[in-house]
Amino acid sequence: MVITRFLGCVLAAAALASCSAPDPILETHYGAYEGEAYPDRRPTIVVPEGGMGVVTDSRSDTISLISLATGERFGVHPVGRDPVTIDGPHHAAIDAQGNALYIALSYPLLAGTVGPHASHGESSVAGYVQKLALDDMRVLGQVRVEPNPGDISISEDGRRVVVSHYDLKRALDNRGNLEAQRSSLAVIDPEQISGSAEPVLIPVCIAAHGIALSRPDGARAYVACYGEDSLAIVDLTDPDAEVVLVPVGPSPGQLDPSYGPYAAVMSPDQKTIAVSNTKSKDVRFFDVESGAFADPGSIVTLLGAPYFVAWTPDSGRLYVPTQGPDAIALIDVAGGNAELAYRDLGGECDKPHIANFDGGDGLFVVCEGDQTRTPGRVLKLDPETLETVSDTEVGLYPDAFVRVAAEAP
Repeated sequence: MVITRFLGCVLAAAALASCSAPDPILETHYGAYEGEAYPDRRPTIVVPEGGMGVVTDSRSDTISLISLATGERFGVHPVGRDPVTIDGPHHAAIDAQGNALYIALSYPLLAGTVGPHASHGESSVAGYVQKLALDDMRVLGQVRVEPNPGDISISEDGRRVVVSHYDLKRALDNRGNLEAQRSSLAVIDPEQISGSAEPVLIPVCIAAHGIALSRPDGARAYVACYGEDSLAIVDLTDPDAEVVLVPVGPSPGQLDPSYGPYAAVMSPDQKTIAVSNTKSKDVRFFDVESGAFADPGSIVTLLGAPYFVAWTPDSGRLYVPTQGPDAIALIDVAGGNAELAYRDLGGECDKPHIANFDGGDGLFVVCEGDQTRTPGRVLKLDPETLETVSDTEVGLYPDAFVRVAAEAP
């Protein structure tokens, strides 16, 4: 039996050796093979007329591509590092000039109750930031960051990628030690992401999430600090500079927040940052020049918890998606924060997470769904009436929408 196995191995090795040698008969008839040994068969992404939206489907490990003109999904691309586990692509940033998409992989737990989203912020697995090519979603590089990456943003000049860490587990595991509870901002050089460079980590606050960057260079980050009821102001040019925490309201909480700032979105004129507070169910406005929140009389109080808002290009109005009830409101910021329009999205959009508007005819709203079993949706709404123009099914638990413009003809 041993001799038979040995002879079998010898014959197999000989066969392999003969396969590796050039065959003169085959070369005579067909010529030597000159193609790539491992050709890239990823389909090339063609941006449709009018541009496309990129949506992260965090529980499907996919990227959905949405036509801005029609609202339809025209492409789905798998992403992540592990084909077996859930990598959890969570939020995204576009560098159109660099032909790159940046996604944060959050490795979520599949069950849990901490924070505004089930399992979001509870993982102990290190996260990653991946750089993907916009033309086919191939991986160009990746950087390891801390557990539970939250929001991700890129500076307007494309020189800084910044990632927050919504790390509630870290906060819960270090009760009584404020410094140990605080999560960090990861600051990444896009040119080094394909190499071995480590991100610069700047300790910021408990459960940091939404990020707004100054333009054009992203030298300053404004970060919604869910666990400290504050907006953090971070000098990204000096990692050792003091982080300034500005409370969003009186009597801020620690770990158990009274307000729960979750998202921070800067107005196009860079004068104001809208901070969405999921616990107190309101939007508060931070004045960039004065470094303080506006008068309490300017607070927009809502029926539901607000998430990522969208400004109009003139910085005069604000689209606010809310959860519980699921709805969207149009607020006249320039006119004293009057509510111009309101629409209940119940039954059509389960858990609105983010609104996106660039001044055209399409206001897009990403709907999470039940986060685990039912696919999410992307609604295209009329920006004036808030009526539905299109309704598109995407993957499980979508939570980002970023735009890519169509190339000029």
